[in-house]
Order: sequence, then structure tokens, then C-alpha cells
Amino acid sequence: MWWRASSYLLLLLTLISSVEASDLDVVTMRNGDVHNGNLSQPYFDLQTPYAALRIPYAVMARLQLGEKGESDQIETISGDRFTGDLQHGEWMMLRTLDPELPLDSTGISEITFAAQAKRAAVTGGSDQVIAHNGDIFSARILTTDLLLTGEEGIKLIPASQIATIDLVIDEDDGSLLARVRSTDESVYLGKLPRSQIQLKVHDNKLTLDLNKLSALQFGVGGRQPQLRHLYRLSVGDGELLQDRMRDGRFAPILRKLPGGEAVRGDLQGDGDGDEQPATRPKLKPFAIGLHEVTFQEYDLFAQATGRDRPDDQGWGRGYRPAVNVSWEDAVAYTKWLSQRTGQRYRLPTDAEWEYAARGGTESRFWWGQKVELDMANCEGCGSLWDGSKSAPVGRFSANPFGLHDTAGNVFEWVADCWNDSYADAPEDGSAMQTRGCGKRVIRGGAWSFPPHEIRSANRWRDFPSRSSDDTGFRVARDL
Repeated sequence: MWWRASSYLLLLLTLISSVEASDLDVVTMRNGDVHNGNLSQPYFDLQTPYAALRIPYAVMARLQLGEKGESDQIETISGDRFTGDLQHGEWMMLRTLDPELPLDSTGISEITFAAQAKRAAVTGGSDQVIAHNGDIFSARILTTDLLLTGEEGIKLIPASQIATIDLVIDEDDGSLLARVRSTDESVYLGKLPRSQIQLKVHDNKLTLDLNKLSALQFGVGGRQPQLRHLYRLSVGDGELLQDRMRDGRFAPILRKLPGGEAVRGDLQGDGDGDEQPATRPKLKPFAIGLHEVTFQEYDLFAQATGRDRPDDQGWGRGYRPAVNVSWEDAVAYTKWLSQRTGQRYRLPTDAEWEYAARGGTESRFWWGQKVELDMANCEGCGSLWDGSKSAPVGRFSANPFGLHDTAGNVFEWVADCWNDSYADAPEDGSAMQTRGCGKRVIRGGAWSFPPHEIRSANRWRDFPSRSSDDTGFRVARDL
């Protein structure tokens, strides 16, 4: 009979070995224990700031449970992110050899769900929604048209002609302001009489208050989402890269630039003295942030290092550029990224920043010699956010290098010490450093400055320990 027992044992071992790790959910407990199996849970209920949602198990990719007082977060296999308070207390895990395991959610730190190829995919829809808290998800927008009250009266815009809608609350009267970009690239600014919108996401039919939302992207006709880079991790572009950190999270998306001879300084003759003499440094290849570092990205650093989160001025966090960070804070963030990724992150040099901001152009602004409507966020640029607050990153057209917000929105710290001219600037575009460096350079202008200050050549300065609501930064990385 020994051979029969041996056969049963061999069959059992074969069945066990056929279960791959990717077939199992992985539950990490706060005490360090790790459990493998499959959660017997058809859906997950999450109360978000904008709606109560029910997310099917079939679309779950990752669940992070916050410490006491912190929010929980769900990520789906299609890249959606939902933040709020999970409404479940206990779950049951089914395991291959061991008995069923009850799990108390208060003891769980994180759940990574089985590979998506092993489960039926459930999609949320072809439109996209971005909430003020930074949540972003696919949906099917059910509202059929839009009434917009602007300077030219009331305009009816059919949903089939809408590409994106940006939403801002007017701080003077509390009304809802909108910027609508149509499928033919026309832009309309005005007020919205409608305060709610209907949509469907993962079988949830919702009516959402528009003042809880930051932007809507309509996926009409199979167009690629304009804001795709904000939430798709597989960027699909050979000139883009995104490093993974040790904990599985991702660093900011970067664009690789070839370097070579660059333009630096005032070429039109109407700039400031510190922009002279114009030079042409020769730069090595490097990578630079697709946009300014966001609160969402910076807050991970603050949480991991025990720092206070910078004040968002009440404008909202999420995809807004992180402001109220000093030069010292920005440098500390790059060092933390370097440790987490194994790559050398840093602030761009002044020469690298201008090369990236110009995008190969030699005009005042990367788009031309004159200010154009709705190309940037500044005091007088004709956007929803002018002179009022920062705009979420990526809401304006990219420059020829594919970079966003290199003109206006917020000033950006660079590596250099302040110097009154380029007379002694290094020919290789490295950072200008002086002994006892009292001030550091900031570039790009801001929402609170006039158009003349968002020129590609414009420079300003500030104390490295000082922070401001109009100053942030973007990162660079060696290649």
C-alpha cells in the first residue's frame, strides 16, 4: 500500500506546484506576517469624499489600509485610484493546504491581488474623472450636454464635442467655473449652471457634485486621453521612463533629453540683466520631470520621513504642484528618491532647466513671441487659475519636448547659486556654485506673476530655507 500513499503524495505535490504565486492574493499584516491565498470577497465598499463606491474583486490590484486617522486606498488593474474609508471589518481568505483564515482589516497593512490575467477584467468606461483629492478613475459619463455661461452668453456644447472639462470654484461668489476644450481644440471659459453630473463606474451609477471634481476627460471616438500621463504607469514612449521604488511604488515620470548645444539667456533684448550674456552651453544627456512634483508624490516622501506635509493653501492636494517647499526640502526629496530607486536624482541645473523649458525654441515663450490665451497659468494668461492659485499639473499643452508647465503655474527650484550674470557660467551647463551661497535660483514664473516673468529666459531667486505658495520644483535624473 506504500506505493498508493506515495502516488497520492506525488499528486498532491504536483497540484501544489501548479499554483503559481501570481494566482494568489498576498496579505501583509502590520505585525509583518504575510498570508497567501484568495480572499472570499466579491466586492469592496469605499466611502470617498465624493461618493460611496462598490469596487468588484475582479478589478482589484492593490489595497492599502491607512493607519488610524489616515485614508485607505484602492488601485485597480486598469490604473484607477480611489481614496476613502473602507467599510469592511472582516474578510475570509481561502488557502490551498491550510484552513480558511479570518482576517481583521485593522491588522492589515496592504493586499496585493492575484495577477489580472487570472481574473475577468471589468472596465469602468471610456471617460476619465479626476477628483480634487487626487483620485482618478475611468467612467462612463451619462450627461449628454453642457450649458456654459460666458462673455458671449449661454452656449450649449454637446458631449460628443467635448474633449476635456476643467473645474474651478470661484472664490468670490462660490460659483463653478469651467474651461471646456472641444474636440476641434477650441477653448471656452464660463460658468456652469448645472451643479451635478451623472456617471457610471464599475457598475455604480452615481450623481456627483461637480465642485468635488477637478477635471473630466471624454473618451469620444477612441481618442487617447489628454491626461493619460497622470495615471497610466506604462507610459508606452521610449523617451519616457519611470523608476520603481523599493516598496513597489513609482517615482515621477521623466522625459529623456539628448543634451547637446543649448540656448541660455535673453535673446530678444528685453529681459533682465541677470539673463546676460546669452550663452550656448553643451549639455550631457539627462532626464527631467514631465511636470512639477505633485503633492501626491511629495506626500509619500513626507510620510516616509516623518516630515510635516506642506500647506496646500486650501486649493487641494493630489495633482497640484507641491508648494510651500524650500530648496532644502526639494533637495531632501531628490536624495530620498535616489535611495528608494538606486538612481541619482537631483534638481536640474539652471542651464538644464532652460534647455528643457524652451523645448528647442529661441522665442520669448516656447510657443512664440507673444502671450496666447490659455497656454499657461499666470496673472494675465487667460486661464481659470490666473492670479488666484496653482493649476493641477498637465492642464496646459506640452512644449516641443513634451514637458508641461515650464511657463507659469509655480516657480521651480534649480541647483544653482544665484549669480547676477552668466559671465562666469560653466560651459558644460553644470550648476553655478559659490562659497557661502546665500540664495538659490528659481525658474519659470508663477500663477501670481505677469506674463513677462514666465519667459523661458526669466530667472528669480530666493533663500534656500524659505518656502512660498508660488514655488515648487521638478526633478532631474542622471542617465
